[in-house]
Amino acid sequence: MIKRPKPDEGEEDLLKLQEQFLKDKVNPSVTVIHAGDKRKAEGSRAAESVPEKHGRIKRDVVQMTGGVPGIALSGDKKKQSRFKAEQSKETGASRSQRIVIDLEANQDPYEAMDAKDSDLQSVLTEIMERDVKNIPVYLPNSTTQGFPTVLHRGQAPSTNTTGKKKSLFAQQVESSKPASFGVSVAFPPVTAMTTPNQTTANDEAANRTESTSTRSNIVSGEGLHGEQGRVDLKAIHDENVKKMETMSEKEILEEQTRLLSMLDPNVVKFLQSKKASESPSPMETNQNENLESVQISDKEKKTASSMPQEKDNSAKEVHISEKVKHPAVEVKEEWVNMSAVETEKLAWLKDLPEPKAKNKQGHLARFDFNGRLLARDAKIPVKEGLHHHGDEQEVPGYTIDELFILSRSTVQSQRVIGLQTLARIVYSYRIDDINGELQKPLISMLLESGYMFLLRWALDDAAEVVIGAAAEALASFLINPGDEETLDKIYFWSQGCEVPCLEPTEFDEEEDEEEGTSRSKQDKPDAEVLNTDVVKGLLKMNILPRLRYILEVVRPAADIVLNILTILIRIARHSPQSASEITKCPRLVGTVVTLFMPTTSWVRQGDLVTDVYNYPVISAVKLLRVLCLAGRNMATILFSKFSLVSVIIRYVSVEPTDMQMNIGEAYNLSIESFRLWHVLIGYGLACDAFRELYPLFMQQLQLFQRLSVLPLSVTEEPATVLAHQLQLLRASAIFCVLEGAVNVAGTAARLQSQLKMRPPDETSSDQLAPPPINWSHVTGLLGPVELCFQKWMAEMSRAELHLEMEAMTLAGCCMNFLSSFYDKLLIQPSYNAVECLEHLEVLINASLFPFMTSSAFYSSMLNLRNHSSCNFKLNKSTSIRQLPNLGCHMANDLVLHPCVQRHSAFGIMGSLFKLTTTFLKIHKGMASKFSAVIESNHVIGYLEKIVKKRLTSSNCAAAWFARYEHHVLFRLLKLYHFVAQQTDSCHQHSNFYHSVALVLFTSLHAGDEHLAHELLSTVLFHTDFLVEGKVGDPIAVDLADFLTTSNTTRQPSVSKNVALESRPEASRGELLQNAYSNLASIRATYMAFFSTLEKDVFASRARANHLPHEIQHFVLPAHSGQLSPTDWMFMPLLHLYSETQTAEMLGNSVQSFPSHIVGTIVNSLRWIFLIETWRGDNLKVVPLAAKMTRLFCLFLTGNDLFFEDQVRSYLTQLMKMYTSPTWPQELDFNIPIPGVASFPDLYISLLTQFAAVSFGDHLFGHAILLPLKQRFSSQLRKAVWSEHSGVLRSLSIPVNKFFIPLDGFLLPIESNQELLNIYLTGLATGTVKQTWCPVLYLIAIHHLANFLFREQNSENEDVKNCRKKMISRFEKLKDKTLQSHIMLYKGINKSSPLGFDLFKSHVADMEQETS
Repeated sequence: MIKRPKPDEGEEDLLKLQEQFLKDKVNPSVTVIHAGDKRKAEGSRAAESVPEKHGRIKRDVVQMTGGVPGIALSGDKKKQSRFKAEQSKETGASRSQRIVIDLEANQDPYEAMDAKDSDLQSVLTEIMERDVKNIPVYLPNSTTQGFPTVLHRGQAPSTNTTGKKKSLFAQQVESSKPASFGVSVAFPPVTAMTTPNQTTANDEAANRTESTSTRSNIVSGEGLHGEQGRVDLKAIHDENVKKMETMSEKEILEEQTRLLSMLDPNVVKFLQSKKASESPSPMETNQNENLESVQISDKEKKTASSMPQEKDNSAKEVHISEKVKHPAVEVKEEWVNMSAVETEKLAWLKDLPEPKAKNKQGHLARFDFNGRLLARDAKIPVKEGLHHHGDEQEVPGYTIDELFILSRSTVQSQRVIGLQTLARIVYSYRIDDINGELQKPLISMLLESGYMFLLRWALDDAAEVVIGAAAEALASFLINPGDEETLDKIYFWSQGCEVPCLEPTEFDEEEDEEEGTSRSKQDKPDAEVLNTDVVKGLLKMNILPRLRYILEVVRPAADIVLNILTILIRIARHSPQSASEITKCPRLVGTVVTLFMPTTSWVRQGDLVTDVYNYPVISAVKLLRVLCLAGRNMATILFSKFSLVSVIIRYVSVEPTDMQMNIGEAYNLSIESFRLWHVLIGYGLACDAFRELYPLFMQQLQLFQRLSVLPLSVTEEPATVLAHQLQLLRASAIFCVLEGAVNVAGTAARLQSQLKMRPPDETSSDQLAPPPINWSHVTGLLGPVELCFQKWMAEMSRAELHLEMEAMTLAGCCMNFLSSFYDKLLIQPSYNAVECLEHLEVLINASLFPFMTSSAFYSSMLNLRNHSSCNFKLNKSTSIRQLPNLGCHMANDLVLHPCVQRHSAFGIMGSLFKLTTTFLKIHKGMASKFSAVIESNHVIGYLEKIVKKRLTSSNCAAAWFARYEHHVLFRLLKLYHFVAQQTDSCHQHSNFYHSVALVLFTSLHAGDEHLAHELLSTVLFHTDFLVEGKVGDPIAVDLADFLTTSNTTRQPSVSKNVALESRPEASRGELLQNAYSNLASIRATYMAFFSTLEKDVFASRARANHLPHEIQHFVLPAHSGQLSPTDWMFMPLLHLYSETQTAEMLGNSVQSFPSHIVGTIVNSLRWIFLIETWRGDNLKVVPLAAKMTRLFCLFLTGNDLFFEDQVRSYLTQLMKMYTSPTWPQELDFNIPIPGVASFPDLYISLLTQFAAVSFGDHLFGHAILLPLKQRFSSQLRKAVWSEHSGVLRSLSIPVNKFFIPLDGFLLPIESNQELLNIYLTGLATGTVKQTWCPVLYLIAIHHLANFLFREQNSENEDVKNCRKKMISRFEKLKDKTLQSHIMLYKGINKSSPLGFDLFKSHVADMEQETS
């Protein structure tokens, strides 16, 4: 026995075992047999290679019995497959065998057959070919259908007359009409007689009329066609019958015996079985089946006894029984293996139930694959694939949860479908295309559900389709579709390139505390960062390297690349920090520039670009522009590292019509390239390219003179209109670049002078070198531009229709260029004042003034009124705190902010007023010509609307677009200021312009700090806007107050300030005159207060005045509301109060203030009093409770600030004004007060301060008593009467000196039982007496008298019991005077020594009063 190898044996041991095995000649346990190729002949196979003990492979050879000499069956017959062999056994046919006859040279086949055929000669004799000369031949017609229509199982023929199983294709070919194969049906139908029973309907009808004796059972007519075939078949049959009729019965039997001995037994058996199994025609079979079905239906209806059935109908019986049990299921015979009805499986085939009705709680939203919200009862076929979900199968569509499951599937196609559907749902939600209300915001719900993690994981997938779906979903989630389109539209407006950050500005207090006390941002988990800021969360999840890998290595399709570029643009829009992350990401920007911004030639593609690699992509250029906007440093790095000048020159130096691109894409690429150049030149970069392309610019300016800003005819083709609009936008882009070049050249002289003034030994890195272009390089541009300006102004003056947005943009860009040119001209050494003034007079008289007095200008002012931000309504926004957007809609213009709607004129009007103020700054003598503009009804009507409705103040990002209206209003105010200095006729409208200035100051956003500084320094406190002081309005105020005497005799007081009480009180007119005469001091106070914004003022002024060497970035802070609050005039008071509280918390007691701080407070009170008197409507937006609390802060600031004469005078008048019954605002301390966390806490502080430092001051006492009105919280009254009852003895204000109306303290009657008991206790114990607290004594007497003796009709038992107890206490009072005051109280009377009147006798007077 051979031993087996062991694991520890090596190769040498195995070789030894092999030698031993061969030496012993042991038979192997396994023998390999080579079966050979089945396709080869049997004779050629090496069967001898198989050992004898395994036997030889035998093959079945079929031989015909009674072999024919000289005729041998072919031995080269191919081996049949198992399926073919079984089929041959079933049919019993041996037709595939061939007869081979060996012929000698030049031997006739017929002679060979006659010589060698001994048995079949009588059968195979005189076989003649059928004559087909007279049979017509029809060729098939041409058809586009190569094969018949695909056959469904339910459409297969229901019967099979031959009993032979046929394929579906064969059945369809049988049942198909000739036309299905392109054969014309003009000729009689052809019958393909491949089987005895396969005849046409006409043949069957003819055969059914014949008996079996008149029809041949052997000759089937196979191969014969048409009517001629039937004639030949009948002729053969008739000939046979006639011959048999001439033969005797004995001859017939002999011939039959001879034929049977001669024929193959199999052939005989086949003919006999053919006659025995001959079945009726298909028509008869169908009739029988129809008869059976009728009988079955009758049996089911009558429930009769079953009829005996044959064995062949057993399957049909099962079918019938199942039909009876399940009448809703009709099983058809052509269904394969469906005879048995399975109830459990058939349950899935039932019709879906009707959807449940909606309930009040709502249902889960379901969406289709296009992202549309579906109704629950939507009639959508099941084949659409929207019912393949477990829950609520009857309702079409998929829920968000089900799509999340699909997106996490292991099947790639399901992941793609889930991600694409989610992307389309979000897109539909952002464009407000979801018809229905969602209970929760979709974006925030997806964010909370981990949607960002799902997309981030999908981006890491290896399949490109999954990456594409994830990129589409991420782009739809991050990007609001209309934001970028709107920003591009307003880019050419004045300062239109400045955009706000899109980063969150609101944070929860807990998050703020956590940032200060807990772990740093780097240690926060991704989910926490995403919940605060989505973009920062994505950056923390390393999305930038992954996007770079996809662009550089995966190289996906064009749509995926565009989605990735838009995602990068949105990340860059987030903040300068995010843009810096993109710049710092290795090879990311380089990949974008190299692959999508080629400078060499590229292959022209069709309208639909399929491959964007090595092809100019507009989004790539835009990404570079957005990155450059984020900061000077990033722009410098990108400019020098990637040679952006060569890219720009490549795209702008060629006419769009000559580019190898679609014409629309070529124009947009050129426009975007000019925008990128404009940003770079705004920093003073890419100036050399301007000198190189100077001839190109001059050529373009010559061509612009042919352009018209008037609308094209309505009969023009849409393509022509689109091309015209693109030409106007490209011209606007060129004007922007030229304006940037003028701004750079205008600063060259100043920088050169600063460089010369620097000492030689001083080296400073902050000193910038002069730019490579100077003023001489741009002076030649003025002439062609002015020609364009004059032409377009003339066209606009006579325009009857409203101009298109592109035309207004072009005209505005031309005006911006002229404004910048003349603004920089003033500081040039070559400036000639006389020549410049003469030239400006020509421009103003010939172009500017005619337009501003035309109907087109008034139409534009009406346009401003209709598109003012006063009309802005905050719509349902798709923005969330973690991912803000501008809320723009690219399809619905009405959803946009009114200032940036398509037909808004704010862009061109801002440029027009800017140019006008620039001209008047140079030539002030021309200002009087514009008085008609300032005083026009259209301008005044627009200002009245601004003052009445006020500009919308909102923290939503969409409100940022109101900035362009702010620019228009500011320049309109400057225009009024120029005109007011030259003419007095416009002073009658000064109140409107000053009110607009006050509204504008409280509406400015971050980024416009220079406008706030300009308003403070030149407008708000200027006497040209406050003409009331010039026309004697302070005296009129005193007359209106009936010359209130200021020397009223006062009762002596026990307070510290007896002298103050005896001093005469200043009148309102005196205070107004004092405030008006100190406007310069007031302005200095507020200018100093806003000096903390000095850095922001310089930055915003540099951007507004286009100083390239001072601009650091074009990105503005994220919009978080207004720059200054609506109560900004109270801010010095609050600031001083805050500083005082901080000092006291540190242990530094503040006793008194220096004179300059007192002067600051006095100036603030002066300004407040002046504004409340002359511009009171502007302060209505500040709640009266907020105003009062600001004044209360003066009593809490220091110990004696309120004793200062001027402080006290203005404070007294303001409190009288705010508490006057004729004041339009209602005081309410119960509402939330801006800047006050809790008014009760503030009031407690007031009580404490009053008890400590007031010395019974009456003015302070008014502040204490004011919140004790009946409509305010009872907790305040309880605090005075119980917790801080010590102040009651100091509230010694006489009733006749109490200027607050008493009605609010007396009505309604007090119903708080606890407070009434406190009143009675305070009076009984002597805490409150008429001598030292007359006002509260009156209030307590009034409420107790009415509760005890007037309110007798109450049905409340608790009130009755309380009244009884208090009356019992009242009767026990020892102070009879107090008893009489309560019992005999009649009503208030300020002239009475008590402050109220008494009845003479309680009963009689009460009855008399009742009667």
